[in-house]
Amino acid sequence: MLNKRRISKDFSKAADTYDAAAIVQQEICDRALERLQMLKLTPATILDIGSGTGKSVRGLQAQFSDSHVIASDVAVPMLLQMNQNQPCLQQTASLICCDAEDLSIKDESIDLIFSTSTFQWCEDLNQVFTECLRILKPGGVLVFTTFGPDTLKELRQSWAQVDQHIHVHSFIDMHHIGDLLLANHYADPVVDMEIITLEYQQVRQLLRDLKDTGSRGKFGVTDSSFSIGLMGKNKYQKFEAAYESQRQKNGLFPASYEVIYGYARKLSSNKDKTYGSEIRIPINQIK
Repeated sequence: MLNKRRISKDFSKAADTYDAAAIVQQEICDRALERLQMLKLTPATILDIGSGTGKSVRGLQAQFSDSHVIASDVAVPMLLQMNQNQPCLQQTASLICCDAEDLSIKDESIDLIFSTSTFQWCEDLNQVFTECLRILKPGGVLVFTTFGPDTLKELRQSWAQVDQHIHVHSFIDMHHIGDLLLANHYADPVVDMEIITLEYQQVRQLLRDLKDTGSRGKFGVTDSSFSIGLMGKNKYQKFEAAYESQRQKNGLFPASYEVIYGYARKLSSNKDKTYGSEIRIPINQIK
C-alpha cells in the first residue's frame, strides 16, 4: 500500500532540488519525446501527467507548437516551480493539480496523453489506465514510461543484507503492464524496456539524488514517520559495506534503472474492437 500523502509531501519538498538531481528522469523524458516524433501525431489537446518542473511540457510544446498542453502533477510546488522556470507557460498551457488515478478531465477530450517516470507512484495502475481511456478521444494515444522490477536492484540487494524492512520501491513487471493495457481494451499496445545505469563515486550521492527528486520508497510509512530522514550510524555503515560488493572495476557504484516504455491507442470506433485478441506469428515467419 502506497502512502499517497507522503508521495505528495516528498515531491512538494523536492521542487527546488529536482532539476539538479533528476538525471535519469530527464534522460528518459528526452528518449520518450524522441519516440513521439516517429508517431507523426497532430494532437489538438495534450495531457502531460506528472509534469514535475516542466521539462516534458517544454518538449511537448516544442514538438506540437499548435497544440494546447495541460500540465498536471500531484504536487502543487512542482507546478509553481514550473511556472517560475517558464513564466510565459500559462499563455500556452494549463496547469492542474490532480492524481493520475482520478483525473479532473472531461470524458473524451484529450488527443494525446504523455507521462514519464510517474506511473510507478500510482497505487492502482489499472485505475490509471481506466482513467486515461475515459478522457482519450476515440483514436487518441497514450505514451508513457515507468520503471520495472530491476530498478535500483543494487540498492535493494544491499539493504536486504542489513534488515528486513522495505527501503526500495516495488515496481510492476513489463508483461503485467501489457496485460493491463489489453484488459482495458486499448488497441495496438506496445511495451518494451531498456536498462539505464548511473554511476556514482559514493553511495551517499545516490541516496541524495533519490531524496532530492522525491523518489524515496513510499511503502509501509505512516504519517507520523514523515520527518524521519536519518538512520543509525551503525546501520548506515552496514549498508555501505553491503553496497561495496557492487563496486565496479572502474571504482564506481552502479544504480540500475529498468525503463519501461508503453504505447497504446483508444479504439476509434466500435468496428475497431479487438478486445482480448492476440496475433501470434511463428518465429520462422519473421523476416
